[in-house]
Amino acid sequence: MDRPDPSTSALLVLHYQNGLVRHEGVFAFSGTPAQVERHGCLEKTAAVLEAAREAAIPVIYVNIEFRPGFPELKKPTYPLIESIQERNAFLRGSWDAAVPDELKPEEGDIMVINFDSSAFSHTDLDAILRAKGVRQLFLAGIATNWVVESTTRYGAELGYDITVLEDCCQGFSDELHDFAITKTLPFYATIAKSTDFIDTLG
Repeated sequence: MDRPDPSTSALLVLHYQNGLVRHEGVFAFSGTPAQVERHGCLEKTAAVLEAAREAAIPVIYVNIEFRPGFPELKKPTYPLIESIQERNAFLRGSWDAAVPDELKPEEGDIMVINFDSSAFSHTDLDAILRAKGVRQLFLAGIATNWVVESTTRYGAELGYDITVLEDCCQGFSDELHDFAITKTLPFYATIAKSTDFIDTLG
């Protein structure tokens, strides 16, 4: 991996939220908290965040959040989003919607709110990236088979050069994560490890 140019790169932290990564979270039933814990994703992503900030690479968080009553969503919608509504999950200001303490945003980081499986769908992410002259994206996120895959596909179609940091991502299961990383995402992005990213900045 070549050294990223901070003036044209950004790190996207996708759906790293308590509801998805904590055993007490509203979406713990999906299996992601156990996956995140087993594979050390919080620790690896924290190290990537530190390296990116030290290199002056912009950090952008994309969180899924809704207003009470879910006015952002048509009804009925598809099953994954329906399950969020049924559980009254990821409401703005709730613990479930918050970023875990290990990855807390810092001053200067950018927050983007989305309502769907893609970080680009119905958000201002593309406008922010283009305004900053960003062309290369590095992705960390939960879940690989949800927001990471959707964002990678959409971003590649928009013309971004994308690298998925595979060990900073996890799916609902090893099988789903591994399938995305080995079978689908390589058609749209470079697959790398967190240490590859950190080493290029050292």
